[in-house]
Amino acid sequence: MGMLKYKVNYNPVVYDFRSGSYRVGTEKYQDYQKAREQQWRCEKCDKTFCSFKELRLHKLEYHSY
Repeated sequence: MGMLKYKVNYNPVVYDFRSGSYRVGTEKYQDYQKAREQQWRCEKCDKTFCSFKELRLHKLEYHSY
């Protein structure tokens, strides 16, 4: 079995029909683009990214030893 190199911290965008907004975790956004930018989160520095590729590059640049 392979081990995870990084903890995957993915929060999908969910549309809330009652409020008419997009939800990521516990936060709400009126615009889908704003919500999508918050999908991936770095667990070490709490910075958010819109794609896993950007998160992976961030971890290589700032958190690799």
